[in-house]
Amino acid sequence: MSIKVIKQGAVCHFIIDNPPVNVFTPIMHKQFYEALREFYASTELKVGILRSTGERAFCAGDDIKSPRPNYSSEQLLERHFSNSEDLDELGYPGYEREALKLKRTKPIIAAIQSACIGQGLAYVLLMADLRIASTEAQFGFPEITFGMGGAAGALQMAHQIPQTAAMYMVLTGELVDANYALTNHLINEIVDSDQLLQRAEELANQIARHPAQALQIELEVFQKTRNLSREDAMNYAEQVYRLQRFAYSSQPALSERESK
Repeated sequence: MSIKVIKQGAVCHFIIDNPPVNVFTPIMHKQFYEALREFYASTELKVGILRSTGERAFCAGDDIKSPRPNYSSEQLLERHFSNSEDLDELGYPGYEREALKLKRTKPIIAAIQSACIGQGLAYVLLMADLRIASTEAQFGFPEITFGMGGAAGALQMAHQIPQTAAMYMVLTGELVDANYALTNHLINEIVDSDQLLQRAEELANQIARHPAQALQIELEVFQKTRNLSREDAMNYAEQVYRLQRFAYSSQPALSERESK
């Protein structure tokens, strides 16, 4: 069980590898966090692809069967209010929090086959800028069936899909199919399973042809303006655009620089 990393030129593959259904364990959350930090720090990598092994599931969430230490109330409070790096042992909550807090400076594409639920879907919602799904893909948050709530708010689902679709998913706990996900803008497109990786790589290579700085700025502006008023968002974007024009004014045209 691990998060495998494969680097192909400017594209980095993050592969969830824990058959048969690719659940996340505490150590895998840590591996993913460390792989993401290396990816964001790299000057050579531009785009990530999040995918998994096997055919039964993209990710079935956290491993609820993994041993859980019998923490006291004080220990549980300490875990919830401490950084994972400061804790003596891996557990829940853990490095999934640190991974989701990382500043995202490079785009990630999710290539989703079969079931994508729970923590697997959380990673997709909060990290994947583009999402390609196979025809067999299913999505859902079954946590409510175990007496757990809060997914819609924690994942800011109202920013991504219509309220009625979000509420249906989190209140029923049912899985929705790829067509439902596409109709409600949870994913970008649907392809046959044998074309899934190829399509994700096509998009990644297309995006990787753009300047790294432009990609980072696009992500940053999108993230910082999503909760601003229309006027404030336009003002912020205008300032960023002016700074870029100023920075490029004394340099050769972008096409000339990249052809050298």
